[in-house]
Amino acid sequence: MKFIVEHISKGGGRIGRLTGLRSQPSVVHETPLTLISTVGGSAPHLTQDVLHLLVDKDAPLCVPAQHFCDHAKVLQSYKKGVAHFSALQGHSVCVTVQDAGKATPSGYNDKKGVSLWTYGGRRIITTDEYMELVEAMQPDWYEALSDADTDMKSSKKRISKSSTKTLVFLNQCIARHKASQKLKESALFVPLLGGHSEDERTGWSKSLVSGSVDGSTVSGYTMLGLHTNGPKVEKLEPTTIHNLVKASLDPLPHDRPRQAAGMWNPLTVLKLAELGVDIFDSTFPFLVTERRGALTFPFRLNRMRTHAEVSKRDNLEHQNKKLKVSGDGPKAKGEEDISKNNGKQNTNIEDEEHSSPYEISLKDKSNISLTKPLLEGCECYTCKNFTRAYIHHLTIANELLAPVLLMMHNLHHWMGFFSSIREAIKTDHLGDLRALITTATFESNEERTEEDNRMFDDVLGSRRQQTDCQTW
Repeated sequence: MKFIVEHISKGGGRIGRLTGLRSQPSVVHETPLTLISTVGGSAPHLTQDVLHLLVDKDAPLCVPAQHFCDHAKVLQSYKKGVAHFSALQGHSVCVTVQDAGKATPSGYNDKKGVSLWTYGGRRIITTDEYMELVEAMQPDWYEALSDADTDMKSSKKRISKSSTKTLVFLNQCIARHKASQKLKESALFVPLLGGHSEDERTGWSKSLVSGSVDGSTVSGYTMLGLHTNGPKVEKLEPTTIHNLVKASLDPLPHDRPRQAAGMWNPLTVLKLAELGVDIFDSTFPFLVTERRGALTFPFRLNRMRTHAEVSKRDNLEHQNKKLKVSGDGPKAKGEEDISKNNGKQNTNIEDEEHSSPYEISLKDKSNISLTKPLLEGCECYTCKNFTRAYIHHLTIANELLAPVLLMMHNLHHWMGFFSSIREAIKTDHLGDLRALITTATFESNEERTEEDNRMFDDVLGSRRQQTDCQTW
């Protein structure tokens, strides 16, 4: 693997070129990029043909070892690697230890290895077993085995144990990697640990570059220990992780890629990209799909829009949640009739925790007679061929087609978002992209928390200071 930093933006973030991969020696991937997250080797809800309607046939995949640890012997017998095994040959593969889309139970790792939760239950996997599995999967790059079982609630003792055990696992992985002929062309990413302690993170990163591990084998870094995966990750705000991520990244060399798996919300993705993270995954659009939502946050900066335009064209997509909660605002077409028929106030979404301001919910009854697409102007297959009313019907009827159409839209939207991130970094407009999303997402003062207000004011304040941007 070769990684070259081509441009560093004045406002933060960097553009890189990832090339020389094991399965794609001549293909160039521009960073920041998003991996296509998989479940059991397949993109969730999407067949190979449908996936290739949305992404390039050489787009990198993220394949958790957690899904294949019970099938190591099968892959060893197959001998062609997990990409061929999953009928996704042509795609490069990144192997992670855990599935970022599924919460990892805490407190189950020990000195022998790390607990992986498979379809058959809990299984402790040792370093030797993990490396044998990685050899059979034949990835382009992979994470070293680590005890990353820390989050914001972890004690100093737990963080210390995490670092101590991981250092042992890491050196064992490096030794096995150097001795393995099968991994000669695969790149090794080492974990960045330290929980939610800036000092621990700085100390861990400094130890990696000062000789505690063989640096000649290290091709990149992966940000771990900030969370234990799953939906709770989207609640981590940029202000919460800013100093922690910075503490991990500052001591590292700049010529190696950094990866951060997790269900990060769009504003947190922008903060991570600003701090220098290069590789993400697509677990967030999968999360939105699973709760039957459709991403609608704006991300196009091809022309700077006025505040009124943002409010009129984009913010409406994010205010379904407000309309059905307040009960006193303008009602969507068909909503008033439903309320009358039921003889009581309409409650569209039962649980606020199952939605986010970056999306609309297709469980929302206000969609029952809407003949417009999920997002006006979206060029995805779903938006060009189906209405909100139809997808709402599929959702309420629990039809299998509902998550397929929603995943097609959400993945298309997510890929477009990352394209805009790269363009914004190239043109030093990353702050404008953040302001666009923040304005549309937190437009209503009634819905903002105190933390949202601080973030909203900080973003708009920094944006007004950029004299090289057009006034909006």
